[in-house]
Amino acid sequence: MYFLYSLLVACGLVVLAPWLVLQAFRHGKYRHQWHERFGRLPDSLAGSAAPTLWLHAVSVGEVLSAAPLVAAVRRDHPDWRVVVSTTTRTGRETAVARLPGIVGVFYFPLDFAWVVRRVLRHIRPSLLVIVETEIWPNVVRLCREAGVGVLLVNARISDRSFPRYRLIRRALAKVLAQFDRLCAQSAATAARLRDLGAPTDRLVVTGSLKFDVPADAPAGVSAVGARLEGRPVLLAASTLKGEDEILLETHARLRETAPDAVLVLAPRHPERFESVAALASRTGLRVVRRTALGATPDAPFDVLVLDTIGELAALCAHATVVFVGGSLVPAGGHNILEPARFARPIVVGPSMSNFAEIARVFLDAGALVQAPDAATAQQELLALFADPSRRQSLGAAAQGVLDRHRGAVGRTMREISAVMAARGLGVGAVVEGAR
Repeated sequence: MYFLYSLLVACGLVVLAPWLVLQAFRHGKYRHQWHERFGRLPDSLAGSAAPTLWLHAVSVGEVLSAAPLVAAVRRDHPDWRVVVSTTTRTGRETAVARLPGIVGVFYFPLDFAWVVRRVLRHIRPSLLVIVETEIWPNVVRLCREAGVGVLLVNARISDRSFPRYRLIRRALAKVLAQFDRLCAQSAATAARLRDLGAPTDRLVVTGSLKFDVPADAPAGVSAVGARLEGRPVLLAASTLKGEDEILLETHARLRETAPDAVLVLAPRHPERFESVAALASRTGLRVVRRTALGATPDAPFDVLVLDTIGELAALCAHATVVFVGGSLVPAGGHNILEPARFARPIVVGPSMSNFAEIARVFLDAGALVQAPDAATAQQELLALFADPSRRQSLGAAAQGVLDRHRGAVGRTMREISAVMAARGLGVGAVVEGAR
C-alpha cells in the first residue's frame, strides 16, 4: 500500500510541477526555504538529549489554534523541546511570531520515506502532534516504526471531506490504526473517524482548541484601533475572491445613513492584498493599506485593507459588526470564534462546512446570523448597524457560547501525557529509532 501511495504522490508532483513553478514565480509560493521540504533542516533543530515534541500545523488557522496547547506544553513540561512544522509561509511566519519558547519552525517534508527518515534522524522527536486533519501515511508509519508517539489533535472532518475519505476507507483505516490517540473536536467527528476505521479505544472527544485561544493583541493594533474608535466599523474577515465586491457595496449603502462608517477589509490570502486594495480604490473612496499606516499614521481612510498577518483577531474588538468570509462562496467558511471573544455580532453566508459543528452550536444558541445568499447577508449587515439592541444580544450570546466550551487544551494535554507515559517518553527520554 505504501509503495503505491508514494508512487501516486510522485506522479501527482510531476503533473502539478508546471503549476507549482508558476505559483512560485507569480506569487513567491514554495520558494522560501524549499530545501526544508526535502528534509534539509537547520542545525538549530537538531535533536538533543531532551525529549522533543514535533507539532505540525498547516497554516495560520491551525497555528493559532495550537498556540494555547504549545503554551501548556511549555508550562507543564519545560524540559521538552518543541519544534513546529507548517505547510504555508504565512503559517510559518505566524508560528515564529505567536509561539514563544519553541526551538524553531520548518516546512513540513514531502511525504516520501527517504525525506521523512532524514527529518526524523535530524530532529529525533519523541512525539508527533498533528493539528486538525493532516493524515500523511509515510510520516505516520515511519514515526510509529521509530517509536515516536503520534497524536491527531483538534481533529475535524467536514461534510465536504467525509465522502471523499470514505472512498479510500480501507487504506485510511490502516493509517488511522497507527495513531496512539485521535482527539476529536466533537462527537460527530469521532463518529466519522470511527466509520473510517479508527480504533475505538484510541478515540476521544476533547473539544475544539479554538475555544481556548487567548484574545491577545499584537503590537501596533491599539494604534489602528484608536483610528477606528467612535466610527461604525464593518469588519470583513478572511474574504475570498467574489466576496470583496459584495462588502464594498454593503459599505457604500451603509455610508448613506452613516457617512463616517469604515470598512476593514481583510483578504484571506496575502497574494490578494494588492488586487483587493486596487478593487477598493476603484470605488472612489479613501483607501489605505494597513502596512502604509506606519509611514502615514494620520492618513484619512474610509476603507482599511488589512494586509498583515496575525492582527485580524485583535481588530475584532474594534468592530461594530463582523462578517466572516469564505462563506458567500463555496469555500466552507472561516473561524467565527475570534469576533465572539469580543462579544461582536457575526454574520456569515451559507457555506460553513469547514466549521459546521461550531456554526451549529452558535446557531442553536442564537449567537450567529447565517444568510442564505449575498443579498440577504447585505440586508442583515445593514439591519444590525441600525439595531444596537440586537447587536448586543447577538454578541453576548456569542461570547457565552465561547465561555461554555472552553477546556479543550486541558483535555488534550491529558491525552498527550497519557501517550507519553504509555510509551515511556518521560523526562530525558530520546527515541533511539528516530536517530
